[in-house]
Amino acid sequence: MYAAVATGALCSSCSRSRDDKLADAARFDVGSPASSVRTSSRAAPAPSAAPDDSELDAVALRAASGSARAGDAPSTLDAGKLLLKMDKPIDLGPPGSVLATPVGALFRTRTDDLVGFLLASPSSVPKRVGLAEETADASREEALASRAPPAAFTGASYAYWITHGKLVRRAFPFAAGGAAGALEVLASDALDGTRVAAETATADSRRRDIAIYIARPRKPGEDRVARIWTEGAGSAPLSSEGSGASSVALAASGTGLVAVMLDLRSAMSPVHARTIEIAESGPARLGPDVVVFVGPSPEGHSEIAAAPSPEGPIAFIPFAPDTSSFGLSSLLIGKEPHLDAAVRWRMYPNGIEPAPVAGAVLCGRTWVAYARPSAAAPASPHVLALAPVEKGALGPELTAAQGFDFMSVSLAPRADGGGWLTWVGNGRSWIRAVRCG
Repeated sequence: MYAAVATGALCSSCSRSRDDKLADAARFDVGSPASSVRTSSRAAPAPSAAPDDSELDAVALRAASGSARAGDAPSTLDAGKLLLKMDKPIDLGPPGSVLATPVGALFRTRTDDLVGFLLASPSSVPKRVGLAEETADASREEALASRAPPAAFTGASYAYWITHGKLVRRAFPFAAGGAAGALEVLASDALDGTRVAAETATADSRRRDIAIYIARPRKPGEDRVARIWTEGAGSAPLSSEGSGASSVALAASGTGLVAVMLDLRSAMSPVHARTIEIAESGPARLGPDVVVFVGPSPEGHSEIAAAPSPEGPIAFIPFAPDTSSFGLSSLLIGKEPHLDAAVRWRMYPNGIEPAPVAGAVLCGRTWVAYARPSAAAPASPHVLALAPVEKGALGPELTAAQGFDFMSVSLAPRADGGGWLTWVGNGRSWIRAVRCG
């Protein structure tokens, strides 16, 4: 329930049938799949003829129409030097809990299994790996459908998520014929329906995973809090005494990590940050818990995302800064969290819920992916956009897809410097390769 301008967009969109939305989406050029692993005959946006694997969309970045407001700081980025190439989107299957990884897409199924789509290169055909590689087409398709939050995937090839009140993980080798590991229960105090952030940290010669998550209130009336699980050391508090958390994110900073925690409250939305250092053994060493920003009161549920940058981690949060506007806030946390972090806004033409957002370093720059309305009019189609970030400011916008029902988005860098963009929208799960121009 956004303020007046946002509520109209949400309600008008919700009153439309899925068939209406898919019919409208088919009129927009979201690109033809370079290859499709979809086997279902259910309605979906009609693709045009599939191009050759080598065909690319060379897309010049363009300024976002209607996405900025008077008073926004001008971008210092030169759009002419920021050319990305994007392959055609690949339809992976029904809307599911999908996440981009450096080697393809990873689905968490409703039965807490994992299914991967391995992509050896941007032009390769996705190879399904993991659960039910040889099952019938209908079962293969159905196994991917899920509304649960996606897992987090680390450099050590572990997937982390929350199920039945527990923080769990599985090893996933992402190789043809490779079997996922057994389900490991790491903590039993997790809050269902929330996301996990996880990374692999290197301490001297040892690699150790850490995962941060939202824990259930211990007693009625107490706050939800963030906790940190460290490989070999177990779970410990991440939120300081008296503070809470509703969403968490992690980003690399120097030789360590920075945890960012959003605490949605009725009258305000504090954002906390603290550094994390990992040694060869023992628990993580935590820096001070710093309130880097106090956002407005929430108008819905917002998820926080974070990405590294040369100036330090940047956090991204969709917010309604006042009763008549909505947009994406970009907080420059810095290499050491401090009070009054610089905040920039990319204003949207209207409100949107959910308002998915993700960040990563691609082609040597920090990029953010987000979904926004294409126009202020209720029931306008939505846009999935990519924008470069410099010193916390969002640069010119690149459109990756258009349509309706963008439920999630994720970005992951590849070893060649490019990346993978995944999203759920138009009633399907998609992946698209991003190449450096």
